Amino acid sequence: MSPSGVLKGDKGMIKTVVDQIRFELRHRVLVGSWSLGERLYEEEIAHDLGVSRSAVREAVRLLEQEGLLVRSAHRGLFVASPSGRDTLEVAQLRAVLEASAVRYGAPPDPGTLQEMDRICRRLDEIADSDHLEAVNLDREFHGLITAHADNRLLLQKHRELDGHVAIFFHWVTAHVPGRLDDIGERHRVLLKAYAAGDPEAFTRCVLQHYEGAAAELVRHLPDTG
Repeated sequence: MSPSGVLKGDKGMIKTVVDQIRFELRHRVLVGSWSLGERLYEEEIAHDLGVSRSAVREAVRLLEQEGLLVRSAHRGLFVASPSGRDTLEVAQLRAVLEASAVRYGAPPDPGTLQEMDRICRRLDEIADSDHLEAVNLDREFHGLITAHADNRLLLQKHRELDGHVAIFFHWVTAHVPGRLDDIGERHRVLLKAYAAGDPEAFTRCVLQHYEGAAAELVRHLPDTG
């Protein structure tokens, strides 16, 4: 079995079967191989991938922690299906964490700013069909904002929301025509606020960035019951 795609940013090589299953299932969620809210069966996944059910169960557990899959004690395993409230809460929390990282962290260095500018230029070139790459670049960009925070708990909580943000971001970029048209510029606004070194201005900017994206998603969410 070889994974067909991953969310970039995980360090090191894929070394275990569980890693490969996790990356493969993550890819299937983010490219829309499964619908939001679709029920999944571990035994079917194991058969499809030619791996043990115990390995699938462990990979699924990790994806539940990321927020990409959810399990109900009485209903089974499902692809996460964002509600309007979920979306707003995740957006607000990510914005608060990034604002805190800027307020209490070290100032950005020139290398970080150059890398963020490179990501913005790459986002300028993203086509509507490249929404998975856009998810990866968005994750990389926001990870650079928190990288200078001298607070391990903040970094941990920020990473824990990666899956939640990814599924929201992926859904809106995949289903809202033109959503990627100005994505580079929207991130460049954040970059300028970050580079200015004004925590108050950055806080306003990052809240607007996340809450605007959440509002866009809520307007287009399907009725998933």
